[in-house]
Amino acid sequence: MQKWTLFLLFSFLLFDSALGQDRFLTLQSPDSIHGVPRFSTSLGVNMKLNGYMDIFGGLQDSETFKVGQINVFGNDDSKSLHVDMYQTQLKLATTLMLPDGQRIDALVESDFWGGNGTIRLRRAFVEMSHWQIGQNWHNFGDEVLWPNIMEWEGPPSGIWLRTPHIKYKNHFQNKQFIYEISLEAPLSDYNHFGELEPFVEEAQQFTPDLTFALKNKRSWGHIRLSSVLRYIRYRLQDHNSGFMGYGFSLSGIYTNALRRNNLQFQLVGGKGITAFMTSIAGQGYDGFPTNDGRFQATPVYGGWISYEYFFTPTLHGNIVTGYTHFSAQNLSRYLLTPEPETPEIHLDGHVQHMHYYGIINLMYDPYERMTIGLELDYGVKDLKADGYVNGTPLSRGKARDAMRISFGFMFYF
Repeated sequence: MQKWTLFLLFSFLLFDSALGQDRFLTLQSPDSIHGVPRFSTSLGVNMKLNGYMDIFGGLQDSETFKVGQINVFGNDDSKSLHVDMYQTQLKLATTLMLPDGQRIDALVESDFWGGNGTIRLRRAFVEMSHWQIGQNWHNFGDEVLWPNIMEWEGPPSGIWLRTPHIKYKNHFQNKQFIYEISLEAPLSDYNHFGELEPFVEEAQQFTPDLTFALKNKRSWGHIRLSSVLRYIRYRLQDHNSGFMGYGFSLSGIYTNALRRNNLQFQLVGGKGITAFMTSIAGQGYDGFPTNDGRFQATPVYGGWISYEYFFTPTLHGNIVTGYTHFSAQNLSRYLLTPEPETPEIHLDGHVQHMHYYGIINLMYDPYERMTIGLELDYGVKDLKADGYVNGTPLSRGKARDAMRISFGFMFYF
């Protein structure tokens, strides 16, 4: 016992040059089960210097390139430069081997994206052969996917939400086909935000989101089909009710094993699922009250595709494009302009959003575990709306683009 205690106190450093992403700081138990250390843990840091310069457009107040938050009514095209280290991540991972050969993995991961460098929890879960319990990527998304880009938002139709959940996974007789079922913590995203502001109050949610996903895993990558079903409660004019939301996503990745070139894509569509989609999540578009007294889920669809090409083993570039569309029909009331002093209140109208996203970058790996990148980000928000203002029919259309240069320095240890 004393020997084991001393071993825990005086851990040793392990470095395997053949596996570039293994952590430098690793602790292992001296005993093993079936040739594998009974206990091992590692502490890792993904350090990132994040910088961006706004060239023009309405995203000067956004730390990430959120196309859905472009202020189409603004006219501020001033340049601005920001640099920080808030995207640096800390990761503690542990593996425990049981006497029967089963393996238990646990992970806690955080970063400094909680506001002004405040630490926040990203992921924390325990995973067994078939079960995962804790907070991790939402099962409606595809946790393997992420275009290799410098900006930290990603395409507006991408799904990279993290929620507490209980997930079960297994495979069919053909082990290439894997299915996953999960109960996810419920979300609500229909409150009065921005351009869409009905008289609605937040209600307590008590129904978890249900997801099902099927993945065909191959040596070159995978194809994955996922779905989500949710019930969202709301309170409108002192009356409690709810509406159903559902969605489907098709995603995949193909990697050339020799050259490391890879192609990634994701298509998504449904109703009442904007809460899952980056860049527009949190803006209150999941549902809306109609002029006939009902509350409807907002239809939305979109997709993105990326390609990474390695010119040499250390020089590689990425190109990414994406599109998102959602609309609300027969709205009972909405605010078109964001200025609280001069609101333009529309009654009995329609709102349509279209978001376009494009990125091109170049990355250089001067040393193992180190990456330097330079990137050009471009996005367009197109808003169309019509309705009645003071009894007069009015149709409005506004569009605005934004351009940003992102750069960064990353080191993994």
